[in-house]
Amino acid sequence: MKIKDIRLIEIEIHSYCNRTCSFCPNSYIDRSFKKELNEGLYINLLHELKKGDFKGRISYSRYNEPFAIPELLERRVIQAQSILPDVQLVTNTNGDYDIKPFMGILEITEMDYDGNKSLKSLPGYRVMRLGKINNRGGALKLKQEKRTTPCYEPSYFVGVNYDSTISPCCNIRHDVPEHKNYILGNLKNNTLIEILNSEFAKNFRIRAKIGKQEILPTPCKYCLKEEGRYTSDNPGI
Repeated sequence: MKIKDIRLIEIEIHSYCNRTCSFCPNSYIDRSFKKELNEGLYINLLHELKKGDFKGRISYSRYNEPFAIPELLERRVIQAQSILPDVQLVTNTNGDYDIKPFMGILEITEMDYDGNKSLKSLPGYRVMRLGKINNRGGALKLKQEKRTTPCYEPSYFVGVNYDSTISPCCNIRHDVPEHKNYILGNLKNNTLIEILNSEFAKNFRIRAKIGKQEILPTPCKYCLKEEGRYTSDNPGI
């Protein structure tokens, strides 16, 4: 896998989320503390992306609320702009905080969890209704059908967790006990490209792409996630 093959990198710049929604593992995993992703590792990652000719999107999202610490988000955006001026920066929000349209963020998407569409009218501000709830790679105990189709998400997606670990999918997170064996590596120990090209990571992508129940990684067996809005062949909402 090459850096330039990546279409979306989700970066969790800190741990905190103010919500404990029932459809999210934060309903039982504590995210009430504020721990930041190491700044040095973040800067190193940006330089590695530049060296690897990354042209995809960086999303300041995952399982936190980015606007809960706006000064940190603004600093990380400015740093990304200075190193990767041509890369599109986007973010998600739950809409609970005042939204500042930071220069450099192309798109701010509010996840409309309760159906109360926001009335905000900011440049690049979009509202997305929550669709069918998936089981988050088995992190939520929902009855779902077995997956029988290939998943290409791990071939185009990288998740950077606030503890600098790397996830192969948006549903897999380092602090879910059932997912710990599927974390690809840690930026404290290896570069991103070393992590993505490890035998473990390559094997995960191959098994996901084949899509057969008997060889799917355990978190994928009942996951019905389809390609993402930024990782599809025609990115967009």
